[in-house]
Amino acid sequence: MDIYKLITLSQPFATFPQALYKILSEGHAWIEWNKDGSKIRYNDPERLMRELQALGFKAQDSASLSKNFNDYGFKRLSDARKSRYDPWRNNWTVFAHPSFLRHDPDSANAIQRRRA
Repeated sequence: MDIYKLITLSQPFATFPQALYKILSEGHAWIEWNKDGSKIRYNDPERLMRELQALGFKAQDSASLSKNFNDYGFKRLSDARKSRYDPWRNNWTVFAHPSFLRHDPDSANAIQRRRA
């Protein structure tokens, strides 16, 4: 049995992409789609981790957050962690996945965790 499904089975969003899509659909200023809906970006990783934790995921630090993105095949296109100190959160981390699209909510359901 998949340990990741055991961790989140009792939650309404059983996978990381489903939870991420829900957070994006809530219209927060710190996480958003790009104009054509093919990429996402965020500038507050701590807030993203708190939101994921509220949905039953165990993202505890930036490494586990990155691992979730990588495990589901998202590609990092820019990385705010490599920027200088940014107290106004002007630097964004950008991710993309060919099947994670704003105008296709069901696409998030089709994304599977890659096996090691």
